[in-house]
This record gives sequence, C-alpha cells and structure tokens, in this order.
Amino acid sequence: MKILSLDSSSVTASVAITENGKILSESFINNGLTHIQTLMPMVEETLKDSGLSIKDIDLFAIANGPGSFTGVRIGIASVKGMADALGKKCLAVSTLEAIAEPLKNQDVIACAVMDARCNQVYTALFNNGNRLCEDKAVLIDELGEELKQYDKKIVFIGDGSVLCYEKLHEIIRNCEIADEKIRYVHGSSVGFVAEEKIKNHEEPINSANLVPFYLRLPQAERELNNKKSLK
Repeated sequence: MKILSLDSSSVTASVAITENGKILSESFINNGLTHIQTLMPMVEETLKDSGLSIKDIDLFAIANGPGSFTGVRIGIASVKGMADALGKKCLAVSTLEAIAEPLKNQDVIACAVMDARCNQVYTALFNNGNRLCEDKAVLIDELGEELKQYDKKIVFIGDGSVLCYEKLHEIIRNCEIADEKIRYVHGSSVGFVAEEKIKNHEEPINSANLVPFYLRLPQAERELNNKKSLK
C-alpha cells in the first residue's frame, strides 16, 4: 500500500511516500516559510522524485494535531482536497505519536514535546512504541513532576525538546535530547504510524470525516470566551 503522508502541524513541514515500511520519497523543510506556500509544491516534488503520480497513491495520512492551529488546518485541507478528488481514504495520526516514532524500538521513555507557548507543551509519553499516556497540554513544571517516576533514560523529542531539557535537566538527571536528525516530525514517521494502524485493523475514513485534533481552543476563541466571561 502506497501512503502519501503530510505534516504541517509545527515549525517544520514534511511530505513522504511510504510502502511496506520503506520510504519511497520524502521532502522536509525547516525554513520559516508558511506552510500554505510550501506544502503542495512539496507534494509535487515528492511524487516526482518517487516516479509516481497522485493516482498511484492508495491512502492519505496526515498529522492532525496537536500543534499550530493554522498549520494543522492547512494540512487537513490539503489532504481532504487530494483524497476527495481521487475518491481515496484517509488516516489521521497524532502528531506526538509521529514525533516519537523514531524511538519506538529503543527501550527509553520517549517524551514527545511540542512548544505550546506560555510555559506549556503538548506532550505524550511512549516506551518501545507503546503509549504511556494520552496526548495532553501541560505546564513544563507539571511534566517534570510526572517524569520523576521513571528510572529509564528519558529522551525529549520534538520542537519543545530543547526548552524542556533546559528547564528540567537539573531535576530529571536521566534525560537527554534526541539527535537533531530525528527531532522533528517527518512525513515518513506519519506514514509508518499509519501503516501500523492499518495492521492493527484501524479502518481508514472518508475525507469528509477528517478533522483536526486540538488540545486547546485557538487563541482567538480563548480571548473571545474571556471577554464574554467578563460581561
């Protein structure tokens, strides 16, 4: 099964085509450009490099959050457009699970962290590919208290990893930061997680049912609710 996978949920963007655990082609950027400018050209480039056409794709996978509200929406809209036009199915993948995927075969506590601003992170913990908790938004100090229970090596991975390490390494002595080569989510990781979901008999969905996963309301909605509460 050829899977075209996208991620635009954080500061980076990536597109990959995977098949049976192999990367056929992949594009990754971390250049500060907006995803709406770069994502679809990356899809075209990735298809060209693989020697495939969009009609050869069997399934579309997307990191649907948590993450940047705008970035997640851009990725969702892109996948919806392609899948709907071709009548193909989709799979949504947790961005945090995709971030932790490169550490799934290592006996460490993979602490996937995304900077959620205001001294908060989006986070989830994994060990040997197994989830230890659900995706959540927490204060970095709260994450530190949770990590104290683990004796194994803890590896921070994701765009919030340096932030968390700098704040927590003095109280969490058994922690380190993932190598920069694997620190950010890649489209191939989204594809590999999607493949695992298929193996575990998770049913793909129609593009119309593909939705973002937000752990918090967008800032504009939070500010509006705050204004309403003060009236």
